[in-house]
Amino acid sequence: MAGKEPDRQTRWFMVWMTLLIGSVVLAAAVRMQQTDRLAYAEHLDDWAYTVDGTTYRLRDLAVYLARQEQEIESQARVYDLENTTRYWNAHTNGQFIRVTGRNAAMDMAVHDMIFCGMAIEEGVELTEEETVFLENQRMDFWYDLEEEGQERLGVSEQEIKRQFQCMALAQKQQQAYADEQGVDYREYNINGSLYKELLKEHTYTVNEKLIKKLNFGNITME
Repeated sequence: MAGKEPDRQTRWFMVWMTLLIGSVVLAAAVRMQQTDRLAYAEHLDDWAYTVDGTTYRLRDLAVYLARQEQEIESQARVYDLENTTRYWNAHTNGQFIRVTGRNAAMDMAVHDMIFCGMAIEEGVELTEEETVFLENQRMDFWYDLEEEGQERLGVSEQEIKRQFQCMALAQKQQQAYADEQGVDYREYNINGSLYKELLKEHTYTVNEKLIKKLNFGNITME
């Protein structure tokens, strides 16, 4: 004999309980993720990644992290000025935007260290005009951080200058290398097919345990 189907009130109760349990589990997962985050300022001297045998610390990644935060926050304000967190927590291509941004910062750092190393080996130097442009970019970046962001970033202006210098040399070397190969400059961007081939000729490692626990999106801002 078939069992008696639950009445309407019982069915609604079961649905409500399912939703409640799901909400509690989700909240617990979010809380666990938040409490698992590393205090960025306390790990600035931890190793973050290596490229071709050279070790770079978290402080060497500072500008890349901050620029990505600035870029995403700018997009988030267009998306929802009243609640930018909605954009940060949105999904794109199956991944949270904040995770995509953090990974992009890491990928760009590796990319620039490779091309900057190539530039140094070949004796590439910036022209006076390129140096002025570089300095303007650096100053814009620094002032956009504002006082709180500058303090939270935790690195000196001299360190920031070095990172911008390497970025500029990397861009110049990337253009020269692409010209030598007779291909578009963009083929050697971080997602370019030719860059992925070039990457195979170099060795690099990432401190995933450190990078994945960074509270990206809340490093230079709340």
